[in-house]
Amino acid sequence: MIGKPRSWQVRSACGEVEDMFSPGRTTRPDKKRPALKPVTLISLISILPLALSCASATAQTVSEQEAEADLVALYEGLEAAQNDLFVHTPRSAFDQRYDELIRQIDGPVELGEFHEIAQRFAALARIAHTRIVSPHPDWNDHLETGRFFPLSLRVHEGEVIVTEAPADSPVQPGDRILSIDGQVNPVWLARLTRNIAADTPALAYSQLEGSELYYFWLEYGEPDSFDIAYERQGERARARIAAASLDELRNSVGIENAFSLAGREARMVDQTIAYLRPGAFYNVDATTPEEAYDPEATRAFIAYIDAAYRDFIEAGAEALILDLRDNPGGDNSYSDPVVAWFADEPFRFASDFQIKVSESTIASNQARVDALTEGETSASSRLAELYAAAEPGETVSYEIPYAQPREGQRFDGEVYVLVNRFSFSNAVSTGALIQDYGFGTIMGEPTTDMATTYGAMEHFTLPHSEFLVGYPKALIIRPNGERETHPLTPDVFLPAPAIRSEQDVMLNAAIAYIQERK
Repeated sequence: MIGKPRSWQVRSACGEVEDMFSPGRTTRPDKKRPALKPVTLISLISILPLALSCASATAQTVSEQEAEADLVALYEGLEAAQNDLFVHTPRSAFDQRYDELIRQIDGPVELGEFHEIAQRFAALARIAHTRIVSPHPDWNDHLETGRFFPLSLRVHEGEVIVTEAPADSPVQPGDRILSIDGQVNPVWLARLTRNIAADTPALAYSQLEGSELYYFWLEYGEPDSFDIAYERQGERARARIAAASLDELRNSVGIENAFSLAGREARMVDQTIAYLRPGAFYNVDATTPEEAYDPEATRAFIAYIDAAYRDFIEAGAEALILDLRDNPGGDNSYSDPVVAWFADEPFRFASDFQIKVSESTIASNQARVDALTEGETSASSRLAELYAAAEPGETVSYEIPYAQPREGQRFDGEVYVLVNRFSFSNAVSTGALIQDYGFGTIMGEPTTDMATTYGAMEHFTLPHSEFLVGYPKALIIRPNGERETHPLTPDVFLPAPAIRSEQDVMLNAAIAYIQERK
């Protein structure tokens, strides 16, 4: 046996929901999938019923032979289908870990335990889209009756900062964590993040935020309490804090009066500077994946954007702040109309979309083609034609169509785009294309998600555990042609406090910067 059976990513309330809302890119070139921004302990509780509603697998163990067969299927499937499984982690490291796991399996394996094995193996790729999509079969039971790590944390510039805590806890928001249960921060952070599929430590930390409940349960089980060493205003202290139930976590407190970037907003911040926060680039009211890009919702979003720009122009706006902070991304059918108002040439989110052809990718795409109505065409239809002309293992380029600048009335002022560590997916791609085409100036802090990235997630299923495996079929290269995966780096760096207060420091700094340049 290997370890204790505990696992599943909190953000992935169930496989279907994770598919729709994951911190990632696209399943198909024409659909940039939305992603949940990091959530707090309080807001996380509101989505936990989603997890409780997902059905658990019926079989609770896999035999030794079945576990070994699924490991073979996982490794061979990823190598065959993923665009480049070994780009960040060499084959020798995968081989070594694979051999270790095969030797360690010496009998039936509980299904939850095998989920942990598979997820940690997939996470070795250090690519955000290489992961087990299926929920952990033990997580729902724990949600119903378990107790949890009670703090919400943020990892920022080497510090671990408390952002939420129970009201009666001796450890409070703003405190700096030094160790947990005798393990200094680098040690316990490494334990938690080995379960997270992420290209960089910074991206792993951003995904950890809001998912502490799951990852501490995964690594620490269900202790009655946690020993916390912390620092407050230069003074060090230690406290033992009790694990909390979900009801108790609902009473957690955060920083009082902290500003929020939730929702959409369009306004003039002074007589010449307009502010537009478009929000997520998908239907925020969707309850199913099919509703994420509902045509009526898309039209309503575009109408909102058009009205905002017309109001800005009528008000005499000479500069625009486009706020993509805390934006989970989504689909370029939402973001392109935002950019089209100020673009002065045709544009697209990628200079190249390089897909590795595989049997798994062909099968996933064919399922979408089969779901089309007679006579209907889509990107999936065009991909099917592309795959038919290639052999499995070949890499082919999918031609991304250009979006056109808006005809007629346009916004001709200066454009400034705000991004932060919680700008994900299509929000990063939108910022990158604005930077690469010279449409505007990027401001803020570096993103944790990548501008050039391995994405376009597809899936295959392991034969015995029936876990759904996600993998990126494509290398999505930003418009400037940069092939190395890397975050979006601002042209102008602005202060980004680790803890938010009532004042939006970054926005105020952006406004001051623009006003000084008038």
